[in-house]
Amino acid sequence: MLIENFGPKIATQDIALVEAELGVVLPDSYRRFLLQYNGGSPTPDTIDVPGANGSPTDVQVFFGIGRTSESSGLAWNLALIRRRCSGIHVLPVACDSGGNLFCFEIEHGVALKVIYCALDDPDCVTYEVAASFDEFIVKIRPFEQ
Repeated sequence: MLIENFGPKIATQDIALVEAELGVVLPDSYRRFLLQYNGGSPTPDTIDVPGANGSPTDVQVFFGIGRTSESSGLAWNLALIRRRCSGIHVLPVACDSGGNLFCFEIEHGVALKVIYCALDDPDCVTYEVAASFDEFIVKIRPFEQ
């Protein structure tokens, strides 16, 4: 997978600060992704979301730390989902071009599987996409017509 429009270089200390601020432990694979790319747009970008209307969808952008576009940042998207879907414990890591979010489900302060949060649904319905961040990355594929 090719990542374009990636963010500024960050250090492990930057990630540790975010983890402390958010009260969450990120998976090692996601930490490595942040250190290498700090967000960005993937090619290919198509992913299946089992059970969701409009599936497959795209992964428009991965969020990062200190990105020039505020809406591409982890903190901004966390505030968004807390306003829109207050009953779920997640950390957004990417979005599709419809504004729906791919998130880590958080249990006991640990980021686990990746879920899709349908923000266009008034009930904030969620769908499991992958058991881990590594599996999520592997599931991103070229669009097939």
